[in-house]
Amino acid sequence: MLSYREQLPPPRLAEAVECFWSLTHESASAITHRVMPDGCADILFMRSPNVTTLFAVGAMTRFEDFEVHPGHELVGVRFRAGMWRAHIGIPGERITDRRTQLEALWGARARTLRERLGEARSPEACMATLSDAMPTVAARTPVQRAFAWMESVHGCVTVDDIARHAGLSPRQFRRVCLDHTGLSPKLLAQVLRFRHAASRVHMHAGDHAGLSIDCGYFDQSHFIAEFQRFSGRAPGASWRSSATNDVAGGVHVR
Repeated sequence: MLSYREQLPPPRLAEAVECFWSLTHESASAITHRVMPDGCADILFMRSPNVTTLFAVGAMTRFEDFEVHPGHELVGVRFRAGMWRAHIGIPGERITDRRTQLEALWGARARTLRERLGEARSPEACMATLSDAMPTVAARTPVQRAFAWMESVHGCVTVDDIARHAGLSPRQFRRVCLDHTGLSPKLLAQVLRFRHAASRVHMHAGDHAGLSIDCGYFDQSHFIAEFQRFSGRAPGASWRSSATNDVAGGVHVR
């Protein structure tokens, strides 16, 4: 089985980083793991018995299945929506639905970090190494505060309202949102709403109508259609899958 763990960031990074996380697989055969959109971007370290790799992983617009092989270890830092642009250093649109080797973006800095991670003897040591490598985050800008508000209300906002919150016109905010998150404001809102619904679906088994209303969907059919779009499963199937999965359904694993 897969073993997944999360660790909260230190206070100096809490404005930008949601968590550090690790995923390990020690059984005898490969496991297919489904990853679903969450509005975030990650820096991902992958270690196999013979190879270490460091990636920048962009925001996702759709679910994707990955094979995790025996002996593989993954460790990452997950940035909050809209808060990773300064860390990774390129426009969000360039890595949406993509994994890009970090050395292509950071050069020697990424090589040094990959070597240090390769020397770490445990997932916990890798997470500490990643944390030490992240610069302290300054106070949020008005645009970043708007993203934080959008996240706090689980995407249940209009584009006009979120643009006003950022002090921009809707057109200006759309451009900034694509640059900072890799997603349009509308799609980011849908992903944040789906993520909130997915985190609660196990508490509402069989009551999708109530959950859809609580999470801001028009009706149950709207909720089910959007859930299938982002997860590839019906809500009931997703709950049954997560109930037997060591990775809490994989909603947050990147």
